[in-house]
Amino acid sequence: MSAPDKSARAAPAAIDPAAASANVKFAGELRRFLELGAAQLDAAIRESDARVDKLATAVTAVATDARDLETQVQALESGNAAEVQQARERIRQLAAQLDAHVQATVTSLQFYDKLIQRLTHVRDGLAIPSDSTVSSLDPARSDWNSMLEQVRSRYSMVEERVLFDFMMRGLSADQMLKALTGLRAAAAPGELEVF
Repeated sequence: MSAPDKSARAAPAAIDPAAASANVKFAGELRRFLELGAAQLDAAIRESDARVDKLATAVTAVATDARDLETQVQALESGNAAEVQQARERIRQLAAQLDAHVQATVTSLQFYDKLIQRLTHVRDGLAIPSDSTVSSLDPARSDWNSMLEQVRSRYSMVEERVLFDFMMRGLSADQMLKALTGLRAAAAPGELEVF
């Protein structure tokens, strides 16, 4: 290789300040977008943990009531009128309790559907910018706002849109979660749960 060829290869290409600025802006936007995904996953995990605790409590109560029910059925066979009457009353109470525990179990299991929706939305949302930037020759020039609106339009839950809007305002993942926790506390029960 000749000396001029070596120097041509060794010299770095001039960096276009506008392109560098666009790349830095794109990197910042992409980072915020990834933080949104992390915040959404964290929120989903925290909420799921609470729901699983409620589910475990309800299942434990069903098991306890079932054992008590078995004891009361045995008391029905005792032949003692007072014991039989007392057992009937307790069985009625246990039936009502079991119904309440089963309802709590069914409600608690709904978290799974919500969790799957949220995870799917995060996964699909992450694919949109990825697919768009891979197909673009210059990722920094991709229509970032259009991509973000496409991601937001796929959200079916108010919480997801709230987190997205916080991200668009530049909040960090921690700030997003604190704000969402504050909104949950201020909202009426179920207000932020839209399926």
